[in-house]
Amino acid sequence: MQIQERKRPRGAANGNGAADNSQVDLRKLLRALQAVRDGDFSVRMAGDQVGLAGKVADTFNEIVDSNQKLALELEHAGQIVGSARPQPASMPIW
Repeated sequence: MQIQERKRPRGAANGNGAADNSQVDLRKLLRALQAVRDGDFSVRMAGDQVGLAGKVADTFNEIVDSNQKLALELEHAGQIVGSARPQPASMPIW
């Protein structure tokens, strides 16, 4: 089931008297956060936003980028540790 979002005309008031064109879309942010929580580090927020929304998107993207790099480093370290682990000697059965 897809949720239809009602959109205000660009620049329309948001109910608080402020213009709506620089606000963070919380639904998109939530979906992106949930994707990262589930291990999808390929998700990014749109980089064309301005004002506070742009800063939130840029910061989110920087955090996800750092987490993606860290996950890759941990995966690589795990492979090195796993391959360097001594194998148990085979014991002759009498």
